[in-house]
Amino acid sequence: MALTAYCKKCGREVEPAEVCPRCGTKLGKTAIHAAWCLERKPVADWMCWNTVMRVLLPAVLAVLLLVLLSEFLSGGTAALEKLFLGAFPATLLILLTAVLLVVMLALVLQGRELMDYVVDSRGIHVTRYLPDPTPLKLVARLKSPALMREMNPGSDVVRIDAKDLAWRDVARVQLWPEKDYVLFYAPGWWMRAAVRCTPFTWEDTMDYIREKLGRKKAVHLPENLRVQAPPRRSTRRGTVLRRTPAPMEEQRTANGFSEEEPEYRRGEPEPGAGDAAEGTEPLAAAGGIPPAE
Repeated sequence: MALTAYCKKCGREVEPAEVCPRCGTKLGKTAIHAAWCLERKPVADWMCWNTVMRVLLPAVLAVLLLVLLSEFLSGGTAALEKLFLGAFPATLLILLTAVLLVVMLALVLQGRELMDYVVDSRGIHVTRYLPDPTPLKLVARLKSPALMREMNPGSDVVRIDAKDLAWRDVARVQLWPEKDYVLFYAPGWWMRAAVRCTPFTWEDTMDYIREKLGRKKAVHLPENLRVQAPPRRSTRRGTVLRRTPAPMEEQRTANGFSEEEPEYRRGEPEPGAGDAAEGTEPLAAAGGIPPAE
């Protein structure tokens, strides 16, 4: 199990329980969480490239549309034809290649970083740390070198940024089990947090998602994370159907007997009762049946 609890009094992670096993302080429900740390290299991580492309591609498309619109307003379709038949496509391709090379160089200069993930009852928390920081690594991440002043004495790690996403804000969850990634969207078209799990934290993260989002119909979830609501018990009382008696049955019921009753219950002697009573004495007198004493 990857679940742990954070004791504020001790200032460290402890075993999940109602009270801290070290100092005896009561631990609330929000203290229990799944926390882990991973190392990654941005240049080799697909999610870093995804973040860059989500910003770069819309910017390039906006610039291209502005250029085409200005050419169309100035010269009409003839100007557009002249633009595409000239050196514009080759120039655009060269510019895109140069931008990609600059982005790759920036990601290489960033070096490695530490990703701290926490999933608890409140939401998802992602914090990035830079080990052995240098001004060049911070500038490559578009961060100010002044962050190095915030380092604790004797520490060689600086916090770059932190993201917090509450469960109530999550609109869509997408699983990428091949890379152990869980993607959280808020709103449904924008990815807010990419959580990379480990084999020890994957199931705990799935349990939190089922508990917090599994019953919400407005959240788009994979089928294996959707919690099926139990069927509702009907509170409407059933209607009792009464059998309407036929006219003949009503008449028989009024006379005091029903169709199922034998004939001898209708005020008539039982069939064979008289014959048996009459034949008893002659047989007894003849000695066939000894008379009762």
